[in-house]
Amino acid sequence: MIKTMVFIEYMKLRRQWLGAVLIIIPLVSCLLGYNNFFTYQDILMQKDDNEWTEAWTQASLFYGMIMLPILSGFYCSLSCRNENSEGGWKLMLALPPSRVIIYIAKMIIILLLVLLTQLILISEFVVTGLLLGLQDSIPWSFLFKVLGLGFLAVCALVAIQLWMASQIKSFVTPIAINVGLTLIAFIAAGSELGNFYPWAQPTLAMSSADEIGINSLMFFLSINLVIFSLATILGVVTFDKKDIN
Repeated sequence: MIKTMVFIEYMKLRRQWLGAVLIIIPLVSCLLGYNNFFTYQDILMQKDDNEWTEAWTQASLFYGMIMLPILSGFYCSLSCRNENSEGGWKLMLALPPSRVIIYIAKMIIILLLVLLTQLILISEFVVTGLLLGLQDSIPWSFLFKVLGLGFLAVCALVAIQLWMASQIKSFVTPIAINVGLTLIAFIAAGSELGNFYPWAQPTLAMSSADEIGINSLMFFLSINLVIFSLATILGVVTFDKKDIN
């Protein structure tokens, strides 16, 4: 049953021009990062530094700090857009699957979109770097490590953002709230609060070793599991009791 609902969610989102978003947003982050890297290359590059790793510090600054938290919120709002307008929830809830299944299916398709975005980001980062002439060996293990950690960090964030998107009968309002909370991450990421603040965790998780990142992998995984579990339970319970007018 849940596979069917995930497929239905996929078919709905296919009509939303997501392909352009999936390609353009990571590419913009890469281009901004490479522009910073080549502008300040003499300052950023120290002896024995890898060009790819230093270029990544700039790309992840734009992507992890700004683009990814806003993009995941956009995916959540988009997944609830049809239901929040013109009585869409009534049509959706008239289907045989329970509200819990419907809610979980939305979360699965959003997380798959985030994972696909991460893969596109790495691909575009490598291809752009090769076209721009980076000569050092590509640190594949590092890139896939930060890709995975970034995805895990966003899981907790998506749980919160989907709860907001399912409760607020507006497409724009949850996105605006996410943008505001993302701006706070600029301050939180540089303090101890960043390890507890879901909007700051993607940039911390995707940072290179010589930047401010997560303090402890075990603590990072634990705090994200707790936030993800609590936010998912809150989302499922409130959605199950939601009055549909």
